[in-house]
Amino acid sequence: MNLPEISIAGEKISEVFGIPITNTFILSLVISAVVFIFAFLSLRGQKMLPQKLQNFWEFLLESLYNFFDSITGDAKKTKEIFPLAGTLFLLIIFCNLIELIPGVGIFHFLRSPSSDLNFTFGLAILSVVFVNFLIVKNLGLSSYLKKFFSKNPILLFAGTLEGVGEFTRIISLAFRLFGNLFAGEILLMVTSFLFAYLLPLPFLALEILVGFIQALIFPTLIVIFYTIGTQKSHG
Repeated sequence: MNLPEISIAGEKISEVFGIPITNTFILSLVISAVVFIFAFLSLRGQKMLPQKLQNFWEFLLESLYNFFDSITGDAKKTKEIFPLAGTLFLLIIFCNLIELIPGVGIFHFLRSPSSDLNFTFGLAILSVVFVNFLIVKNLGLSSYLKKFFSKNPILLFAGTLEGVGEFTRIISLAFRLFGNLFAGEILLMVTSFLFAYLLPLPFLALEILVGFIQALIFPTLIVIFYTIGTQKSHG
């Protein structure tokens, strides 16, 4: 068997109204549906004495909430940003760990969504836009625009840098997640191709750690951007 072809973009499987449908897009939809159904069935009919699955979700969500609350330092802000941050973590962690399943990355129709730059850019754009929407919602449009526009040339220059910073955040978020997962998928692919048994095991353990860390870093940065953005606007 030959080593599979490695490409940055996902492989086109089909096309709908001229829009390409890639393997990573299909897999991301499948993962989202499976996680939603699993969580819904686990939390349906919650009990005062939770069982194992309910315990798992309550522990996970409570831990995430407390972690993000320690960053915002404001219960109201945490409640507002947590749905986005929590959803990002769950989606990214399952998309990251899917590459550990045998066959993912080898067969052309299976590939981790996080190793597709289009997927990570989509998440980054959606997240940054939504964060800015929340900032405008809380502080008002005029206060928000003051960060970017001013009659003072020095403040105008600083506002221009602030605007550029919004775009660099998108690029940074997208490439950080993509770079780590793409490199990890290539590493697993090559080691599994050359050595089928014991040698890939340490790399699998490393990918689990990297996948978890990257899944946590992405929403953490989103929460930080939101918190800092509101503070700057007040200032």
